[in-house]
Amino acid sequence: MALQGVILNWSGVVADDEGLHLQAINQLLVEENLRPWTVVATQRWPQSGSQRELYRLHYLGRPDRERLPALWGEQGRVLNPKQLEELLKRKALYYRQALEGHTEWSLIPGLAETLETLERLQLKVGLLCGQSTAELSAFLERFQSRCPALTRLAGSYRVTGDEAPGQRHRLLLQRMELSAQACLSIEATYPGIQSARSAGIPVLALATFFPLHLLQRRANWAADGYHQVEWDRIRNWFAGRQDRPSTPAGGASSCKSSQGSPAGKISMPSPKE
Repeated sequence: MALQGVILNWSGVVADDEGLHLQAINQLLVEENLRPWTVVATQRWPQSGSQRELYRLHYLGRPDRERLPALWGEQGRVLNPKQLEELLKRKALYYRQALEGHTEWSLIPGLAETLETLERLQLKVGLLCGQSTAELSAFLERFQSRCPALTRLAGSYRVTGDEAPGQRHRLLLQRMELSAQACLSIEATYPGIQSARSAGIPVLALATFFPLHLLQRRANWAADGYHQVEWDRIRNWFAGRQDRPSTPAGGASSCKSSQGSPAGKISMPSPKE
């Protein structure tokens, strides 16, 4: 089946703003007399520091409706629905405040060119965001003037953290009117990869937060960045025009050609069932 659409999952795929989200969450934790995470709110997550690593492995990329109860529960607090809604509203406010004082460029490198490519290929684009619509809109408004290609995202099919907990990929497929086999989901976090795969969607993982070799064990394809993604090869695979050699269990193909090997001879595996 031909590739007809691409899903972009916000964190590490569109925006590198996890530090701002953690800043807002830490403000909530302090106000609730809970222990904040001693993770420096940078835009990258190096492989050091036990607190940083724990947060990255267990909470990075999770929708706020799942992340906040888990973080509160880790300190012995149980949130009822009313408390959660109140925390989500405050968190959105604190995120917008942090964004206003943020001067760094927070878009993932190569995003603008990729959006232009998807438009040229006439592929539907869907946007997943685990945060609120208010936070998403604030970010797009902030950077849209500096990246006109974001106008495509602003008008794309979307599902935000305000809806469909646990079913966001499936809901977005319904809105895009596509089957899972005709769509590619671009992810950068473990929860995102797991959610897409559970919906039956082939996954391309970007090494924004995690090393390439770890992503290759979880996704169908992995790349260091958008500059390595070969759209012609991926489209050929979806169309069934390329051989599908067997691959080791848990393996994935890199979208980067090996040195000295013609790109056309790099194997592309079939999606894992």
